[in-house]
Amino acid sequence: MMTNGGSPRGHVASDVEPCAAGHAGDPEAIFIISQNAVDCPLGDGLALFDARCGASFTLNRTGAIIWNSARQRVSFREMRAILATACKGAPDDIDADLHGIVDALVESGMFVIVTDARAEADSAYDV
Repeated sequence: MMTNGGSPRGHVASDVEPCAAGHAGDPEAIFIISQNAVDCPLGDGLALFDARCGASFTLNRTGAIIWNSARQRVSFREMRAILATACKGAPDDIDADLHGIVDALVESGMFVIVTDARAEADSAYDV
């Protein structure tokens, strides 16, 4: 679960695609954490802050697993496998959680979807 302490609109560079309907759930979509994102532990989850606009969010344990998987470039398919291993839940529940959290992180600008060209190049987006 992701809760929003503000109502940010994330900055998206011209070579990073904004969230498009269905795109965040593309199994081959590559995600990275925004350069504006700052995180810190909060219980078994994380508190997230957008350094650019001051918005804050909290992630539960499931959200923290997803977030931590994106510390390096990660595909939606890879996140699904990581979450399935860590959570041992029903596949439909895991997919629902993953879609909901990733969509919210992309919409808020905390995750960015990387284009193929950006994914292959060395970039300032490496975390």
